[in-house]
Amino acid sequence: MASGVFPLPPRLRTPPIVDAVLIRAHYKHGAIRRIAAPHFHVNKPDSKTTQSVRRLVREIPLPASLFSGMTIQQSLAPDNIILFQRSDATALKPEGVTANYHHRFELTVVLEKAAPVRIDRITFLLNPGECVLTFPNQFHHYMDTAAGRLEWLFITFELRSADAVRALHNSPRALDREAMELLHAIVREARQPRAPQPDTLEISYLLSRLLRHLAGCPTLPAERIDIHSSDDVRDVILESINRYVRAHLSRAVSISDIAEELGYSVSHLRAVFRDRLGVSLGKYIRESRLSEAAQLLQSGDLAVSDIGERCGFESLYAFSRAFRKAYGIPPRSYRQLVQEGGPLPVTGTGR
Repeated sequence: MASGVFPLPPRLRTPPIVDAVLIRAHYKHGAIRRIAAPHFHVNKPDSKTTQSVRRLVREIPLPASLFSGMTIQQSLAPDNIILFQRSDATALKPEGVTANYHHRFELTVVLEKAAPVRIDRITFLLNPGECVLTFPNQFHHYMDTAAGRLEWLFITFELRSADAVRALHNSPRALDREAMELLHAIVREARQPRAPQPDTLEISYLLSRLLRHLAGCPTLPAERIDIHSSDDVRDVILESINRYVRAHLSRAVSISDIAEELGYSVSHLRAVFRDRLGVSLGKYIRESRLSEAAQLLQSGDLAVSDIGERCGFESLYAFSRAFRKAYGIPPRSYRQLVQEGGPLPVTGTGR
């Protein structure tokens, strides 16, 4: 038998081609012959980079634990990310309080058509190429936008901590070239992913980079901050109603209570309320309680029954039923998702 040649058993005498790391075998004249694998060119790193890596590695200290290290939760890692757009001003009119007051971050990017954006008690005039980040539980709306076509992008998400984006609180920014490139990469991965499904980790990373970069982008000029609109008085009334309801979530609040507190007639408050929010007071209070409950389930250690009581529900059963109707899962399951770091269901995200 020739050196390096092995007879092939009759039942295996079919023409396979087998590739291995160091050898390639192929069928030839009833035998498998060993052939040296071809040499592949490796683009080796330059010596300077290698030396730098070695120097840094030598500086790594011994870890306190070999099983507990850095986690994604320690970084600015947006989660449960939703992208949507609006192309007509009528679509910005809210359909309930959760469109104006919720427990998610909301990045609003104006691409076409300038319009005022009201957050808490401040109205900002945003031009195309500018954006604003609304924080959880900030009362906000876009209802003073003139009718007609527009092009706005909304990115809503959750963060474990707001500390890393605190500089963007009530501080709209102008997008520079790098910010627009990051935004383009986010939308492209969401809409035209290279894989069958969008890479959520990449989108989160890109959004994290965008948020950090926006902190250094230009702010709005003073003349476009805290502008006065024709609806200022109604907005002040609406925000006063919102504050009163939020301060009294643990008990039933009537329109008469609010009217007496604010010094307006019941009919006037009802008209302003429905005109600006498009919902009844009862629905507003119910959604406000559920929004507050969702926030407490995320951030606190209160028992589920205590959260229901704090948010004005008569019993744990009533709280669980209302919460499940709004979010699709009971409050205990919602808290479990928070603890596991899974994506949380949202309600009232429509604009």
